[in-house]
Amino acid sequence: MIPLLPAIVQQYGASDVMVGALLSVPAFCAMLAAPVWGKLSDRLGRKNIILIAQLLTLAGYLLQATAPSLLWIFISRIISGCGGGALGAVQSYIADVTREEQRDLAYSLYGAVFGLSFIVGPATAGFLIHRGLALPFLIAAGIEVVTILMTVFLLPARMGRRSRTTVAESLKAANVPAVRRVLIRQFLAIFAIVCFLANFALYLHHVLHSPVQQVGWLLAMAGIVGGAALIFLVSPLAARFGNRRVAQIGLFLSFLAYGLLSFVNELKLFCVVLAAWAIGSSLVEPTLTALLSVRVKRAERGAIMGISDSLNSVAMILGPATGSAIIGANPRLLGVLPAFAALVAFVLGRIPLPEGR
Repeated sequence: MIPLLPAIVQQYGASDVMVGALLSVPAFCAMLAAPVWGKLSDRLGRKNIILIAQLLTLAGYLLQATAPSLLWIFISRIISGCGGGALGAVQSYIADVTREEQRDLAYSLYGAVFGLSFIVGPATAGFLIHRGLALPFLIAAGIEVVTILMTVFLLPARMGRRSRTTVAESLKAANVPAVRRVLIRQFLAIFAIVCFLANFALYLHHVLHSPVQQVGWLLAMAGIVGGAALIFLVSPLAARFGNRRVAQIGLFLSFLAYGLLSFVNELKLFCVVLAAWAIGSSLVEPTLTALLSVRVKRAERGAIMGISDSLNSVAMILGPATGSAIIGANPRLLGVLPAFAALVAFVLGRIPLPEGR
């Protein structure tokens, strides 16, 4: 969507506020939908919920391709956002079909593919926009059809006995100290990442006066470094030191990277900081997700992963706005709040849990 925003402004006469809302609305809808999808996946099976969510996403893409007005663009984004809220069910499926010792590798590969999509997707949309606003959404819809067919014919329905637990029981499970702490640490880590990443271009523009093309190359570099770390570092480190320690290493690296943003005065130093940030972020996300998957009962896994996804959506709503406010006050201070969030998450990881919790 991001490369298509100028075309939407031109075609539909959208204001700056409306453009910002187009990015925030799906995250808000995903925040509301994620716990529901997660709980339903515990009761109805992961594959069924993943299929329903994919169909909603397909409907959203088709509606965006044919939208006659800005109102219908918003409606399509709401539908797509609700479909995107099923990532918790996807993460739960990964946990269902992997052994505990394989899980960090599985989540690392999942994160690498997810991160790569954030590079390839916008780049492809930017190329396709020259042939009309509808084409990128039609291509996305075609890809979604392929994924639906793959889900129907290739994805085994692996879940065993389905859960009959209540919503109250799921909330109680989420409030267990070991689970609650991982959820809080995930929220803080995602908030820090999004706060920085959403304002990446603005920071470079104000601090280093970087042209748009340079921003794109730097984002690609971060994606390559982060993807390599996800594939080649996370699993070996987790096998040797455990997910908890690897998450701590990632949080500490992230803290250093965010803190150094205030002292960047040349591109070379920024590249070093960016590489440290990409590696740190890559170490944190899959290991915390793997920790969460082993700290919850299988019957509650979908619900808890849904709550996690919902909290991540909250972070994705708050992070960009908070970062933009900091940029407006002093661009060099962009890393201060993310550094604080990473530090709090790190400290929480150092505090021993109560006995048996």
